[in-house]
Amino acid sequence: MSISINNSLSLRIYYGKYASFAKGSARKDAPTGTLSMADASALRNAIKKLQDYKFTDGSDDQNQEKLKAFTDAVNNTLSSATKYGKNDTSVRNAANKIKNLNTEYASKLRQIGITVQKDGSMSLYESASTTYKSERFSEFFDKNSKYLEDLYDSAKRITRRVDVRI
Repeated sequence: MSISINNSLSLRIYYGKYASFAKGSARKDAPTGTLSMADASALRNAIKKLQDYKFTDGSDDQNQEKLKAFTDAVNNTLSSATKYGKNDTSVRNAANKIKNLNTEYASKLRQIGITVQKDGSMSLYESASTTYKSERFSEFFDKNSKYLEDLYDSAKRITRRVDVRI
């Protein structure tokens, strides 16, 4: 099974009832509020699932697709929340918090193969799971991670503020 198929499956799992918004044309046609809700909910789900995931038990391909799905969820959340935040300061502040968190933790993210761009978005090294030991991923996605706690809180703030009718 290829990574892109796995990644799509992971994203659909993270998106849950909003799975149609994980990728594709449904994203382009979705109301901004619905997309922001879907993306922030997916990010919250991704964080919780990755904190429970045993990277040391996963294969390199499985670990890579989990990391890719996480970076996609973060990037999607940033994109939709920034767009929605043009009319809502609370959502805009939450999106800015995510960007600032990514910048603040850029060196730690780089240690697991994730690069933070100037706009706060992320990209994953194609060979992150084979380059870095799975213990690094487990340590980074630990349940006590301040980064993940703050990221989760920002995503939660977005889901509480968006109006899915917009």
